[in-house]
Amino acid sequence: MDKSHPAHQDARPAGSEDIRRLFRHIDDHTVVAVLSLKPTMAQLEETVARASGAGDMFAGLGPEHGVVARILELTKELDEVEDPRE
Repeated sequence: MDKSHPAHQDARPAGSEDIRRLFRHIDDHTVVAVLSLKPTMAQLEETVARASGAGDMFAGLGPEHGVVARILELTKELDEVEDPRE
């Protein structure tokens, strides 16, 4: 099965531990702001991929929007993110 297909994306709600694992240098205020968006794990992982320069894998989907765009905005000042594929 192709796990990259949208039907196989991780729709679990993301928690504060997930956010801190993926965005190492995130402050408490930003964690709360991201949590208020109620992101899924798939949205967090897309955000990390786009922030780390792997956004070309989403080229067919166009520019980021919605929750992903908002998380990118909130985390744009962070200099390091963890790639969940590693």
